[in-house]
Order: sequence, then C-alpha cells, then structure tokens
Amino acid sequence: MSSKSNLLTLSHESTQLLGNSFAIESALHTSPLSFFFIGNKHKGIQYFETHFKSGVFATCFDKGISLIFKASLNKQLPDVIFIDTPLDRQKMKAFAFVLKSNPLLSKIPVIYNDTHLDADMVYDLVSNDLIDETTDIYYWNKNFENKLIFLKKLKKYQIKSLHKTSVNHSQSSVWQSINSFLKRAFDIVVSAMFLLILLPLFAGIAIAIRLESNGPVFYNSLRAGRSFKVFKFFKFRTMEVDADKRIDQLAHLNQYEKDSSGARFMKICDDPRVTKIGKFLRNTSLDELPQLLNVLIGDMSLVGNRPLPIYEAASLTGDEAVERFMAPAGITGLWQVEKRSNQKMSAEERIHLDIEYARHHNFIYDMFILAKTPMALIQKTNV
Repeated sequence: MSSKSNLLTLSHESTQLLGNSFAIESALHTSPLSFFFIGNKHKGIQYFETHFKSGVFATCFDKGISLIFKASLNKQLPDVIFIDTPLDRQKMKAFAFVLKSNPLLSKIPVIYNDTHLDADMVYDLVSNDLIDETTDIYYWNKNFENKLIFLKKLKKYQIKSLHKTSVNHSQSSVWQSINSFLKRAFDIVVSAMFLLILLPLFAGIAIAIRLESNGPVFYNSLRAGRSFKVFKFFKFRTMEVDADKRIDQLAHLNQYEKDSSGARFMKICDDPRVTKIGKFLRNTSLDELPQLLNVLIGDMSLVGNRPLPIYEAASLTGDEAVERFMAPAGITGLWQVEKRSNQKMSAEERIHLDIEYARHHNFIYDMFILAKTPMALIQKTNV
C-alpha cells in the first residue's frame, strides 16, 4: 500500500465493483503508516488524509471485506484497520473471520470507534477477539503512531503465544474476571479512603512546594499504561519548572544504558534539576501520592507496572518487551519492591521484572507486593 499507483489502481477497481469506496495518498501526512478505514463520515476522510501517508476507504463492512481481500492478494497491507460505523455484530464477526483466516491480515490491529459502542458491546467485541482496541479515533492526534506500533507487536506476541499454550481458556477467563473485579474494587475503596485521609498532608506539601519555588504544585505528564493507553499522570512537582527541557543535556548522567532490545529508561542519581523539597518528597515517595487520583478514575491501579513517559515506552522495540504493557499501570509494583534503589540495575533487568509481573499478576500477588511496599518507600539513593 506504499505505492501511489497501486493505491489508485485499487481505488479504480473498487469504485467500479463496490461503489463509494476509494483510496487516497496525501502530501500532508504526519505518519509514514498506512490505514484501512470502514465508515462513511466525511470527517473521517479528512482526518486520515491529514494524519497518514496512504490508505483505503470503504463505506461499509461488505465493501470492506472485498477490499481487504483484494489488498491481501496484492500484498498491499495496511498497518491498521479503523472502523467507524454502527455495530452490526454478524458483519463484524464475518469481517473478523476474513482477517483471522489469512496469516497476513491476522497481524493487522483492528480499532473500533468507541462512540458507537456501550460497555457491553466493547466487552463482547474484545472478549471474542473481534477487535484489538476501542477509542475515539478522532482524538488520537498525539502518539497514535506509537500506539499502532505497540498494537502490532502485541498481535505478533499473542499469535505466537497461541501456539505455545494449552491452558483451559474457559477456566482461565473466569479466574481473570474474578481477579479483575477484586482488584478494581480494592483500588476504588483504598484510593478514595486515602485521598480523604491525606487531604491535610496534600495541603502541607503544596504550601512547601510553592514556598521554595514558583510554578505549579502538581506535575502532569502523558504516560503509557496498560495496552499503551496514554493518560495524564499526576505527581507533586519535585523539579525545577523547565526540567523537561534539560533532559537531553543530562543524558550522559543516565544510570541506565540502552540495552540490546533498544529499551531506553531515564534515571539520574543526584539529579541537579530536583529541588530541595523535591528531594525529600522523592526519598519518601510522597511525590507519588497524587497518583491515587489516577487509581480512583481507573487510569492506574495500586499495584502494577510503572506507566512510562512516551519516549521510554516507544523505545521498547523487543517483541517480548511488549508483554510488560499487558499488565495494569500501578503506583507500586514488583520493580519497586525488588530493585528500585539498585543503581546498577540494567534496563533488561527492569523489563524482566515487568514481564514477570505481567505474566503472574493476580489479586493475591498484589497483596504480597503491597505488604512489601512500606520497606521500599524510603530510598537509600537520590533518584
């Protein structure tokens, strides 16, 4: 689908056979990726023409099936399939069957516009493996390329895993549902309780931060959590206001070395950007308290793998590393209680701990990690 002439040829054929489906290639694109879009909104045509290098449009599932089949025969495969049309489960199931029956098409992520779906519909589509993600696709202006890269890796990993596992999926699914319910209920109750109890402490910390330096009390940044979901992450500000602008200048102080998988984490001992009150907040982990709000609204859990800044998440290029994003994002986790203060820990070791948690996490395991967390809160190093 990278060739303009091929795209236009497919467009001409599809117009003759299928009516209103057509292809585009735009000079205004912001991503080198290509797409396949099922829907008839003019808004969608404009959006994807601007944000992607090339792609094919189909107005409905029937035309989409014919077009994607033609694309597979010509090996003109898109990087992602977007669906923006009211749900017809039978046609969606038929479309998914076409994708799964073709080894090439089965690797393409399928994203449904969630404005057409309620919670039950989303659960039905995801649990039956008919789609890979739901989102409001027209508000995907930031980081969508990283998300697509992640989803492609995830599909590759899942396909590979299917050939290795012989687990009873019905029993596993019930157990996972129970664990998910217990985990979410526990998160809501505990985070709400602590937010109320700690309000006076929040006020005291806010006053201390403002007395030391001008600027916002809270630091907000975009982080990638479970399934590479990007959300606004809350912390008390512990650095100077312009800290993010100086990150390249301090890259030589990074205690992590980029490993063979391409992973890149940033951790600086005695970071010169950290304020005096910020140093205290970090060493006592009090800077993490605002993340209780992330837990309450569902972006994070009390226990999980740390949500990563976008530049770190995008650097996890190894096929196995993508598995760490299959676990919930958390305030504390296996990495924190095992090796957080170890300055010599490699990026590979950290990823290994994240993957270990992703593979074995459950409610009982979470309680074990929470029990060990108090001992890990007081850091011995200034990181």
